[in-house]
Amino acid sequence: MAVLPLRFRILHLINQAEGRPVKANELYKELYDEYAGEGQFSFEFMEDHLMSIKAVGLIEAVEPYFDEFGEARYQYVITETGKDRTKYLPKIL
Repeated sequence: MAVLPLRFRILHLINQAEGRPVKANELYKELYDEYAGEGQFSFEFMEDHLMSIKAVGLIEAVEPYFDEFGEARYQYVITETGKDRTKYLPKIL
């Protein structure tokens, strides 16, 4: 599998969920083997990446919940704009 920039790969995974809301910890676990050891890849940064992708309208935050530490979190789904942008990703994913 080609290694994409992390935020593109996050968008790709959210798109693959086909409308099912996705949590940051699910994305982290899925991407760990591909991106472990990279400076911008950590659970703490995952929410920052998601907020950045959300800020440009590619995903939206839905279904708030409290994580195991009592922190308020959101689940994410891809927007129509985000789906449109995935056409630019390599087909080998």
